[in-house]
Amino acid sequence: MKNPVPGVCIGNRIQLIWKVKYVQIIKNIYLALCKCRDIAIIGTVAFIIGLVLVQIFLRYIAAGAFRPFAWGDELIRNLSAWMFFLGASLAAREGSHISIDFLVKKLVKGRARWVANKIVGLICLAVIGLLIVVGFQSALDNPASMVNLPSIPMTAFLLAIPVGMSFVFIDFLLVFIFGYHPFSKKVLAAAEAAKTAPPKDNESEGE
Repeated sequence: MKNPVPGVCIGNRIQLIWKVKYVQIIKNIYLALCKCRDIAIIGTVAFIIGLVLVQIFLRYIAAGAFRPFAWGDELIRNLSAWMFFLGASLAAREGSHISIDFLVKKLVKGRARWVANKIVGLICLAVIGLLIVVGFQSALDNPASMVNLPSIPMTAFLLAIPVGMSFVFIDFLLVFIFGYHPFSKKVLAAAEAAKTAPPKDNESEGE
């Protein structure tokens, strides 16, 4: 579901939406969640890179005096799940997921295309919702722990699937409601530019 709204050519539509109070509330909540997600992604990636470098050092440079952590490789593999599924929501926000819509654009026109997009949106939301439910059930019902670090349960890593898919669900739901993502970086930048534009520029555009 790609963002059909050009980043800088959204006109009065986004300005009118921005005046609606409930959209501002949704925006504030959404951006707060995005900030938490971004911090989690940055922290996870930084930790993985740091641990990889330590493992390389212990295995190849200081091989005679030290050994790499037995749990290091396993922890890196498991933490990658958080990086992948949280990263999927970043792509959903910007409409960067692969979308094969050639037949819809070629064969479906006008109102029928709008209906087709809504049907596709509902199917996507249903599949993502199923992944969330099954993911939570699988994570909470799994009694296993890491092989080399038994103090960490596998639930901590399996939760990456439902949590990451929950972010994706929110993004797809916003696209389904508005027809595009109202809080993508392109739309936010265009809305900010529209608010700060001089009045004379708006008048000349209206003419």
